[in-house]
Amino acid sequence: MVSQDAPNPNTQVSAKTMVETRHHARQLNLTSIKKASSAISGLHDSRFRGRGMDYQESRIYQAGDDIRNMDWRVTARTGDAHTKLFQEERERPIYLIVDTNSSLHFGTRTQFKSVLASKVAALLGWSAVQNGDRIGVLTYGVNGVHIVKATAGKRGMMGMISHLIKAFERHPSETESHPLDQALKQLRTIIRPGSMVVLISDFYTLGDEAKRHLLQLRKHNDVLGIKISDPFENQLPMPALYGVQTSQRSRVLDTKQNKTQQRLLAKQQSHIQSLKDNVIKAGVPLIPIQTNDAWVNVLKNGLGNPNLAFNHWLGAVS
Repeated sequence: MVSQDAPNPNTQVSAKTMVETRHHARQLNLTSIKKASSAISGLHDSRFRGRGMDYQESRIYQAGDDIRNMDWRVTARTGDAHTKLFQEERERPIYLIVDTNSSLHFGTRTQFKSVLASKVAALLGWSAVQNGDRIGVLTYGVNGVHIVKATAGKRGMMGMISHLIKAFERHPSETESHPLDQALKQLRTIIRPGSMVVLISDFYTLGDEAKRHLLQLRKHNDVLGIKISDPFENQLPMPALYGVQTSQRSRVLDTKQNKTQQRLLAKQQSHIQSLKDNVIKAGVPLIPIQTNDAWVNVLKNGLGNPNLAFNHWLGAVS
């Protein structure tokens, strides 16, 4: 018999559900993220893409060397032009930027958005570990921004899982949201060139500087967005009375009223336009996943062609 006090795995983030995603890790190919990121037209890819580069030594400049790697200090000291040599890092840092704002504690089909976000993060984490990469996580929400620096192996995964459980804990007294741009600003203070960045969010709190920070990150890193949503948010609901429970009170949403339908439609259209202006135009491919999707397959297919995935989603919600 299951205890009535046992947490509901569809509404509460748990270690068990995140650990279970490990069985699907071999289905993902994280190198697809690099291909997806470089497929955006109109932006220049950095030569540092892929695994990070560690400085090894400096030597005399030779014809054909990249002038951007000139070692100006050694050149000034010796009087001879020197260039820096780099070696590829064995373990690439992968940072998962996970939205834990109150809007993620919502769901009408299958599971809460928070649960889906944690599963997606966990699966990407297990895939990174399997690939020999280091895994780190940055969460932003009602509790502010918190970073767990990238660590290799199962130790990195266990640290990430523990952090996500704590970050997704609900605090009814705390309702202030935290914008993505502030999280990206802090990420840029620690991230190294050649890293991979995956944004897992519903993107309702982008912030005014999100596009600028994303453009800067993309100069030397591969960046991908995973948009988490519920079907209720993507299609206008049938005219009816809906009971809605927030952290503060219960209320009734009357979608039979035309003004309510118009308000929901305007909000949906504004959100889509914000995604286009701040994420897509920053060159970040976006994979939409709904709470009732066969999410592992959607993620796998989306990694293969994120532009097609996003355009298909746009067609469905328009």
